Amino acid sequence: MKWLFLFVVLLNAAFLSWHSFVQDKPEKIKESIYGPPVSEKIHLLTESLVVTEQDYNTGVVTSESIEDALSEVIDEATVDQPELFCPRLETERQEDIKQISQVLKDFGWSYQEREVTGKRAKFWLYIAAPETPAIAERIVKELASKSIDSFVINRAEMKNRISLGLYSSKERAEQAKLRIQNLSGYRVDVYEHMRNVPLRQVDIEEPIDEKDWEQFVSRFDLTKMMIKLEKNPC
Repeated sequence: MKWLFLFVVLLNAAFLSWHSFVQDKPEKIKESIYGPPVSEKIHLLTESLVVTEQDYNTGVVTSESIEDALSEVIDEATVDQPELFCPRLETERQEDIKQISQVLKDFGWSYQEREVTGKRAKFWLYIAAPETPAIAERIVKELASKSIDSFVINRAEMKNRISLGLYSSKERAEQAKLRIQNLSGYRVDVYEHMRNVPLRQVDIEEPIDEKDWEQFVSRFDLTKMMIKLEKNPC
């Protein structure tokens, strides 16, 4: 009995010590999950979109509406950036290149100019060969009396044809054809062919936007110029 009583006393002492230890042990500090204060605003894309946590929790703002607003802001930012290009101008006539150079100087744009060779459509006006060279010479004199320049061709299959000039524009060739036919009474034919000709290319070295380009082109009468315009990427 004595040993049993001693065992019970020790058991009670151990229980009381354990219970006291558990109560005195500090509770483990739980790590809080970060979140913005309820009253603080969330700013997105330079305050283009402002949403509060309260708006989101109450359903006033949804994830779909946020995505739509973001897409709209991104589209607006894209539109604000103008498309730039570095144009090239090409012509074969000296009077055209002089006019282009002057307008470029007026705008203060830097450019490079060079000469190249390229194929261009040409339109040759002629009167079909008569039966004899004598008749051809008579027609040339008759045309000269009406201020129409011409000459007789003596080469191969074109022999005795009467040449009336070479034109770079189909429109001008057709106009000349009608004028000569009305003045001379002879039928005039047009022969279109490709010919290698010297060309002048002008490359604008600085990026140009659409607005500046339209102002630049408006300085030319494109109906009277043999000019090719290219809007090349920089």
